[in-house]
Amino acid sequence: MKIRKAKALGALALLSAAALAIAGCAPGNTAAPSADPEAQNSLPSTAWTRADAADVQDGGDLTLAVSAMPVNWNTFHIDGNESDTNDIADTMRGGPMKINETGEPVLDENYASSVELTSEDPQVVDIKLNPAAVWEDGTPITVADYVATWQANNGSNEEYVPVSTSGWDQISSIEQGEDEFNVVITFSSIYADWQSLLLYILPASVASDPTTFNTGYTSQAVPSSGPFRVASLDNTAGIVTLERNPNWWGETPKLDTVVFRAVSQDQQGSSFSNGEIDGLYISANADLYQTAQNVEGAQIQASNGLTWTHITMNAANGPLADVNVRKAVASIVNREQIANTANSPVGVPPITQGSYVFMPGQDGYTDEALPYDTEAGAAFLEDAGYTKDGDSWTKDGEALSLTVTVPADTATNIQRAEQIQADLGEFGIPVELVSVPVGGYFSDYIIPGDFEMVTFSWVGTAFPISSTESLFSPVDSAQNFTGITDDRLADLWEQANSELDPEARLQTAEEIDKVLWEYVPIIPIAPLPNVYAVKEGLVNWGATQFETIDWTIVGFANS
Repeated sequence: MKIRKAKALGALALLSAAALAIAGCAPGNTAAPSADPEAQNSLPSTAWTRADAADVQDGGDLTLAVSAMPVNWNTFHIDGNESDTNDIADTMRGGPMKINETGEPVLDENYASSVELTSEDPQVVDIKLNPAAVWEDGTPITVADYVATWQANNGSNEEYVPVSTSGWDQISSIEQGEDEFNVVITFSSIYADWQSLLLYILPASVASDPTTFNTGYTSQAVPSSGPFRVASLDNTAGIVTLERNPNWWGETPKLDTVVFRAVSQDQQGSSFSNGEIDGLYISANADLYQTAQNVEGAQIQASNGLTWTHITMNAANGPLADVNVRKAVASIVNREQIANTANSPVGVPPITQGSYVFMPGQDGYTDEALPYDTEAGAAFLEDAGYTKDGDSWTKDGEALSLTVTVPADTATNIQRAEQIQADLGEFGIPVELVSVPVGGYFSDYIIPGDFEMVTFSWVGTAFPISSTESLFSPVDSAQNFTGITDDRLADLWEQANSELDPEARLQTAEEIDKVLWEYVPIIPIAPLPNVYAVKEGLVNWGATQFETIDWTIVGFANS
């Protein structure tokens, strides 16, 4: 395969449903937070136990936990943009590109025999699809599916509600080459992260109609193009069972079934202890970490991650519409303490997140963050017109107060919100925690903008620069929950996304970071390394930063 590759970089792309899962509060600890981004490099990119296919048992069942069943199985739709949904969908999909351990996009021969960048001006990508690759019903995957997916995601039809139009809106045409298995993509302008569009697509039957795209798969899975397919789905019980896809053309999966169960995080520890689930996502949850340590034979894995916690502020109106109030909040909240509380108890480096684009330890990472400085916070509030009046900060006779909207019974999220509440409250800014139902946290509150502050996590991809654009620019992006943008960003992202020189892209990305820290729409807090516990003998699945899971070899090692 001929392919132009840039350095592998960390990114942000998916809503982290893990941040919405229920967890116990972390216990007290005395570990000092680390200020060294390179500390995270002590963790591997992939930490699971590797085994060749010949060393994996034929057969067996794997049961995993998710925090909730998908509200939309179409992961290209904004409501389907949650990590739990993507985790389930990954067993049933793939594309011409996959991501290797180091974060590089590489050819997946199950779906294509070649991917070639045949021209840079104009930018043209030629894909030779595998004619054996089919959808669940046996329909071949062809250029028609690529055309339909492009048209659904490029923003040309406002009836579609995609996660992001980035990249898709820079394609001028997708045409058939020698036959229906030869896809020729021509870009209207250079798009440096073009490989990100080739990880998976939708069947034309799903993407060709806006209604089907938006709401056709709220209670059923999108047709499979991978090694597994849905055998049964019980949304009421919160259980989906996947079986081997009889029309899968690749190597036969080792597992007979994969079961995903909706289990609240406060129950996941006991479920893992009792053998009801075979893998446990621990992340920053000290209680789960301690539970896993007491499970005989369980292996605890830790890898670098792409997840970072943050405070997103609705800056379209109210006191947070003033940039100086946002800067004050960023200066008053002790991010180091939050990072320490989250990460030290689970044995991973307690570092803070200082970039909006890259993760610590990755090429391009620079820490531009406003430091913890309550005196600076007071100065920002004074610049915003507030004065200290007893224990309060007032302006025009009104005391400054804020709210954080949190999903009910999600202790990891609530714990972080309580620390934000404590820091600001001690400074004289009372903060109320507004509890809302877990199931509608994103769809009913965050996406519509019905909040003042929220704290959850973003999960990334191997394509950091292009994928972060939708979080901040433009305002009408489905992922820009802040309600504001900076006019400088659009040109900077256009420059970065059209630059094929990796070093030049990094320089532009640093400029983007500096602009974001100047108007502070989001306050990054801490990266969350991936910490998992897995059942004894489980191989080829677990903690990883980038690597695409090969679901044909996930299973249990031969004894």
